[in-house]
Amino acid sequence: MTIETILPVPDIFSANRILCVQPHYDDNDIAAGGIFAQLAKNGAEVIYLTVTDDLMGVVDASLTTDAATQSLAQDQLAAGKIIGVKQQILLNYPDAGVYDYFALRRDLLKYIRMLQPDFVFTCDPWLTYEAHHDHIQTGLAVAEAVLFSSLSRIASSDPKVDAAYTGHSINGIAFYYSREPNQIVDITSTWEKKISAVRSYSTQIPPDDADQLVMALQFKSQQICDGKDFQYGEPLKVLHPKALHCGL
Repeated sequence: MTIETILPVPDIFSANRILCVQPHYDDNDIAAGGIFAQLAKNGAEVIYLTVTDDLMGVVDASLTTDAATQSLAQDQLAAGKIIGVKQQILLNYPDAGVYDYFALRRDLLKYIRMLQPDFVFTCDPWLTYEAHHDHIQTGLAVAEAVLFSSLSRIASSDPKVDAAYTGHSINGIAFYYSREPNQIVDITSTWEKKISAVRSYSTQIPPDDADQLVMALQFKSQQICDGKDFQYGEPLKVLHPKALHCGL
């Protein structure tokens, strides 16, 4: 028996402030936009933090870096408005590039200590066959930052934030893009919001590709909802933070 099986699975819908950390600007909504829209609808404060600058996925090669950055920002703001995101934080690490894992972890510690979310979402870094290093680094760094947030000797990237931090409770961490989900969340009432948000990311996903993505999302949702009493769902691996170290 592991500690994961002993600890209760935290209730995501009990959260008041949620920090959703994504490697790229569209991951939160592709994976869990319906859930975040439902949480926002229920009154939770939903905050998105994006790790990379997303420039490698821009489809229009004629755009300058500045123009591409502006277009990406417009996409993200439009999608966030649909979902109900209260704040967008951009770290601007190089998309598919070289950056230091510990620098990322320090930045994540800063925002966890500063924002004090009671629930954190991110991508599952242990996804079978995941080859994208941005996803692996992001998921691992988030998990460690959640685990280490209360340990004052582990510094964030901002000494002032560390000095002011007196501790808070993180009730749970949820991983999307997981092959080992322990929850399928009913998003039937927010499915259309999710799809509208996903279609907003046109700088990286042109209309024809968006149509294919929506079809894939619909197929996947129907697959995971087989036998359920709802039409659309999103899978999550939800854990108590204590399950992140030493599966006793």
